[in-house]
Amino acid sequence: MNDKVKVIANLLEDKHAQDIEIYEVGALHPMFDTVIVASVDVKRNLDTIVNEFKKQEKEGLIEVRNFDTASPEWVLIDLNDVLVHIFIKDARVFYDVEGILQGYVNKQL
Repeated sequence: MNDKVKVIANLLEDKHAQDIEIYEVGALHPMFDTVIVASVDVKRNLDTIVNEFKKQEKEGLIEVRNFDTASPEWVLIDLNDVLVHIFIKDARVFYDVEGILQGYVNKQL
């Protein structure tokens, strides 16, 4: 796990994300090296995490290519070589992103 992934995982943990899973997909995917999937209990936690990513981007600590916050239950954060999915718990079960990622190396925190 590289330093950037550790920083992102720690940010998620600090803001009370749960069930954080890290998938190394670089050998099989040309657009990014790592996918991180995490859950939160309520939308307020989701918003807090997005705000922290925006704060760290503004401070120059991380580089964010795009935030997709169109869904109230799921946020996608594109950090160039790292893709972060954060779900409210029920949405995570419904969308089953882990099902798509089966077969990739999974590193749980």
